[in-house]
Amino acid sequence: MALALAGCSSGNGSDSANESGDSSKTQTFTPKSGKSSGKLTIASGSENREVASAVQKAAEDSGVTVTLDYMGSLDIMSTLKRGGDQYDAVWPASSMWISMGDTKHIVKDQQSTSTTPIVFGIAKSKAVSLGWASDDGTTKPVSTKDLIDAVSAGKLTFSMTSATQSNSGASAYLAFLTALSGKNEALTSATLKDAKLQESAKTLLSGVDRSSGSSDWLKDMVVANPDRFDSMVNYESLVIAADLELTKAGKDPLLAIYPSDGIAVSDSPIGYVDRGQNSESAYRDFVKALTSKDGKLLFEQAGRRTGLGGRLAYASDAKVKDAFRAEWGINTSADALKTIALPSASVISEALDVYQRDLRKPSWTVWVVDYSGSMFGAGKNGVVNGLKSALDPAEAAKSMIEPGDEDVNILIPFNSEAMSAIRATGTDTSDLLAQAESLDASGGTNIYDGLDKALESNMPSDPSKYTTAIVLMTDGQSLTDDQSTFNDNYRSASRQYPIFSIMFGDADPTQLKEIATLSNAKVFDGRNGDLASVFRQVKGYN
Repeated sequence: MALALAGCSSGNGSDSANESGDSSKTQTFTPKSGKSSGKLTIASGSENREVASAVQKAAEDSGVTVTLDYMGSLDIMSTLKRGGDQYDAVWPASSMWISMGDTKHIVKDQQSTSTTPIVFGIAKSKAVSLGWASDDGTTKPVSTKDLIDAVSAGKLTFSMTSATQSNSGASAYLAFLTALSGKNEALTSATLKDAKLQESAKTLLSGVDRSSGSSDWLKDMVVANPDRFDSMVNYESLVIAADLELTKAGKDPLLAIYPSDGIAVSDSPIGYVDRGQNSESAYRDFVKALTSKDGKLLFEQAGRRTGLGGRLAYASDAKVKDAFRAEWGINTSADALKTIALPSASVISEALDVYQRDLRKPSWTVWVVDYSGSMFGAGKNGVVNGLKSALDPAEAAKSMIEPGDEDVNILIPFNSEAMSAIRATGTDTSDLLAQAESLDASGGTNIYDGLDKALESNMPSDPSKYTTAIVLMTDGQSLTDDQSTFNDNYRSASRQYPIFSIMFGDADPTQLKEIATLSNAKVFDGRNGDLASVFRQVKGYN
């Protein structure tokens, strides 16, 4: 069985942006007539933003109002395990998340909407210098070993989503392992224990220079910073989306590199969630329109494949040709794509555990935490509980974000000024967590002093060994006017680390968004009470 693990341009749907200024989490598509024969709320992978035009067309043709709640693959799996929550359907990137999550057997009428391989997108100039492409964009066969050799030689680093938090990362990781096993069969538990296999996988993953919890966000980061990030692992469809933006801006496009000894292909399945809500008729009408000829054409124009075996059904269409360009290394021959076999759900779970504990690149995280007077009580308790959910090994394991033996976590509390840093190395985070709980919340809010301390004396001596991030947590606005000075110092530093923020209480979204934009990071909203989920999302980026 081929590993089918999918791939987003805004259409006419209306966006509902969250208060932190991040990309919208919800998008609603309504028939132009304004008359609706039914309504559906769908838990959807974030990559489906790129096919908004197909969703809008299907909503109009079916007369069904559709709301997509964008979330990660793990969230969709967890939603199914809970019984589906309020959702009428799920639309993850891969059928594996349905098979792993549908323990209550509530998903019905499941079918693939499109397919897209997970590939390396490497800047053309980089691919040419590595000897993997010619000047006209024609690529040469590149094996997983070739990738490892380039990483080992210091010639290749790449950005990739977390294997335990995002489908594209999980898909690529399983493909790496399968290819490195040298067996033309699905991974087994015994294969996962092979020391040589693990060492090779660890070497390849050491090339990850930035992690992400979202495939779509990763694409946007690379497009916004092509000189800083020249390679990523992502869906072919998102490499195409990136190239449309890069070439329009006169930038070097990414060439799609398909590892010759095995790739994963996402099947973008949609399935009805039967909670007894009697929405089957609306679901079937919508899916019929979504998978119609008109719908499939819009999918292919957005860079997804809809033909049998991963082929293009509308290869002669001008807009499809504009997406699947040979000069971007896009290979439309399904015969050239060697797809790996899908392991069982239990082996996938075991493989993800091995990734988180042993194989991923170690993380170095500096937690800059607000202990001002306004955090007294609920604010401080929320932070402490959130830290426990991310750093206590037993709690973190529930979300597959547990610390590894080589991880470093540093807590820098601040109020009117930054306090002494508290460091934990490896899995023993008990002292850090105990001190986080024992500290009193009092005084004012000096965000920039905390950030300065993180950057001045709490970064790794060898940054290449870690995926490094600063996580700022605050419920207010900095009372000191140090932003411009901090920005100048940050820009002049030899290395710029991402600064993610978690908002609480009356935190200033504008101020935090400016810090995130400065550092190629993002802001998370911790004001809805589900802090464990927010901290898990943050760790997906580190």
